[in-house]
Amino acid sequence: MRWCGIRTVAVVWISAALFGAGSLAQAQQPPASAAASLQAKHAELEAQLRASAFGAPLVLGSRDASDRVAGDVYAEVDYSMAKVASTFKTPATTCELLFLHLNVHACQPSIVDSGNVLTLVVGPKQASSVGASYRMTYALRTEASTATYLRVTLQADNGPLSTSDYLIVFEAVPLEGGRSFVHLGYAYSYGFIAKLAMQTYLATAGRAKIGFTVVGQESDGKPTYVRGERAALERNVVRYYLALLAHCSTSTLPAPERSEARLRTWFALTERYAAQLHEFNLDEYLQEKHDDLARGGLEGK
Repeated sequence: MRWCGIRTVAVVWISAALFGAGSLAQAQQPPASAAASLQAKHAELEAQLRASAFGAPLVLGSRDASDRVAGDVYAEVDYSMAKVASTFKTPATTCELLFLHLNVHACQPSIVDSGNVLTLVVGPKQASSVGASYRMTYALRTEASTATYLRVTLQADNGPLSTSDYLIVFEAVPLEGGRSFVHLGYAYSYGFIAKLAMQTYLATAGRAKIGFTVVGQESDGKPTYVRGERAALERNVVRYYLALLAHCSTSTLPAPERSEARLRTWFALTERYAAQLHEFNLDEYLQEKHDDLARGGLEGK
């Protein structure tokens, strides 16, 4: 299995103690306390960030227990708090980020009595697959947005098959030099139907799919990577993290150029980790996304 073009060194395995249940559970803290907790996490992960095999100061952790899978990316980014926060300035800009994912074919913001809602159409990488798409409704909440702490959450009660209780968390605190430390958490629960579908997938089209966490070693010394539901979660949380980078890096371009630049930038970032994330070539990805946009994949696009 080809290793992503960064280093032949395996991704460092981070113990579950660093990525316990509390990683996604800071919503109850006041912003000042939550900011302090995230700054403390940065200090705690300092050595792992410096030694990361991702070729960037990034640490990934994941866990799969009691029919719930969750993962966290913690990373230093070369963007200011203001730049990171601008990605979540409106529901429409948040949709722009989510839409970059190859399995998201549409994202439409709306307002209901309870607040902002994003309706996503998700499904196989090729939207033309008959009857395979699913509409998900996420409640979008900006729980804190100050110069020293950002927290945005998306929650959905139900997803494809028997998946449920989706939670996506974006957090950030400032670092010296106009940079930021960001946390992206992603979790959902799954039932019997989803387990059965995953087993079928792993026996067929997904049999070669791997995640990033090293769980062992082959007889020839090469690393063995996590598979299954946890591997799928790791691939998705990294894809959404890379979407944040792509959105930040293109946000100041002229409006007519921005959408295409985001797509191309996101694809180039994912190809750095091709062993885990490669699904399309660039032309195929762009064609799918252009088709999605032509069908109204993003409001106003």
